[in-house]
Amino acid sequence: MKNKLQRFISSTVSYHNFKEACDVASKLGCGIEISRFGRLADIENNFEKNKVEYKAILADFDNEVALHGFFSNLNIAAKDPLISEISKKRYFQSLELAQEFDVSVVVFHTCYNNLLKHKQYQEMFFLKNIEFFKEFVKNFERLGTTITIENVHEANPDFIRNLIGAINSPYFGATIDIGHCNLHSEISPSNWIKEYGIMLKHMHFHNNFKDEDSHSSLLKGSVNIKEILLTLKELRLFPTITFEIFDKDDLFESVEYFNSLCEELGIEYC
Repeated sequence: MKNKLQRFISSTVSYHNFKEACDVASKLGCGIEISRFGRLADIENNFEKNKVEYKAILADFDNEVALHGFFSNLNIAAKDPLISEISKKRYFQSLELAQEFDVSVVVFHTCYNNLLKHKQYQEMFFLKNIEFFKEFVKNFERLGTTITIENVHEANPDFIRNLIGAINSPYFGATIDIGHCNLHSEISPSNWIKEYGIMLKHMHFHNNFKDEDSHSSLLKGSVNIKEILLTLKELRLFPTITFEIFDKDDLFESVEYFNSLCEELGIEYC
């Protein structure tokens, strides 16, 4: 929403109980980001069944919906054609869900292996991603839905920023996961924000102590949440924000803390 930070919670707060997750979102006055759609081990058999069930639940949900696209073990740039084929299938299934549930934003991982310090791999991965997303984004442009790329193991914003520049679509942008920045990067989340600027469309909020990807409360970790909000305010950026926090009590205290910081800093949210 223009000039406001629009809040979502991740459905991972209630694993495999989407109705309960939607009830929590409603109680907090937030949208819902669908994540871990069904059980991945059964996805081939239950995709259509799950789609019907989720659609029925969303019929009674009054707030906005976002989607975390499939990501587990995927690699659209894989040399092995079977791995590439199934990866692309999952991406197109994510597109199908985006259309079915009328979502506002979809999040994908790069699935980039940051441990491979090999120039040929890096160049191949980048070019394959450009080749795929140049065509894939056209589907989202027709829907009027924003597609974003999230940092996971990336040490800096370069790959995602350059990919967004190469695709050059108003419907293709960045998601900053501040917990992943803290864990895998020496660059602060605020500086990631400055690197992306208007490319930033969405954020995942959770915290950790740089030791594990714990998806903890905003109050339990070394990420400076107030500094991040001040940076957004200074740059006049208003990405949608998902609280990707796994524990329900942690989630409630985090939303309360986020709301209080926004009120202290004069930042509007919804």
